[in-house]
Amino acid sequence: MINGVSQYVVAVKDLEEAIEAYTALGFTFDRRARSEALGIDQAYFHMGDGSVIELAQPFDPKSAIGRGLERNGEGLYMLSLEVDDVAATAQKMKDNGVQLIDAGDRVFVHPRSTKGILMRLDPKPE
Repeated sequence: MINGVSQYVVAVKDLEEAIEAYTALGFTFDRRARSEALGIDQAYFHMGDGSVIELAQPFDPKSAIGRGLERNGEGLYMLSLEVDDVAATAQKMKDNGVQLIDAGDRVFVHPRSTKGILMRLDPKPE
């Protein structure tokens, strides 16, 4: 069962400008991070319902977000969906013809199956 969205990832060209824009909107800035593995700089905004907005600026244009930003421009890149059981949800989706991307300990729903948005299945926190 899909319980809701736990994280929204927004691809941006200028992280500083995006932080200012989201702060002006009233979101509370939490922290910054850098993922060498993903080739991105990140800024996090935690919301009252427990979900997170992550702004992601690629520093590696060949990264997945870098390629997506070049192809689609700024905007929503990925939704993380909180589910009761990742394996069962993934199997049900697969049985329904949904194209999945198995990335080791993570399962993603291919944008071809969602009309353009990458989705990640996340386990329900205990």
